Amino acid sequence: MDITTVNDRHLYQARVVVEDPAHPSGQIELLGRVVRFGPAGWLTVVAELAEDAEIELYPTGRILAVTDLREVGTAAHHHPGPGGTG
Repeated sequence: MDITTVNDRHLYQARVVVEDPAHPSGQIELLGRVVRFGPAGWLTVVAELAEDAEIELYPTGRILAVTDLREVGTAAHHHPGPGGTG
């Protein structure tokens, strides 16, 4: 994916590596997370799209890598109505 397509209005699935001085390796790896770039200066991260999902905000200064980035499709968020057409 071209980096110019990344913005704060889209959700992406990604692998995120965050600096964590408390961890023995100095970093933690978050696999298969849903991320949003924003608010400004922050990366918003959730493990899954669910009402009770814990939302974490990481300052961009602590983000070491965001890889395997792909946009989360809108079809995954669409819940069809009783007739199955929405």
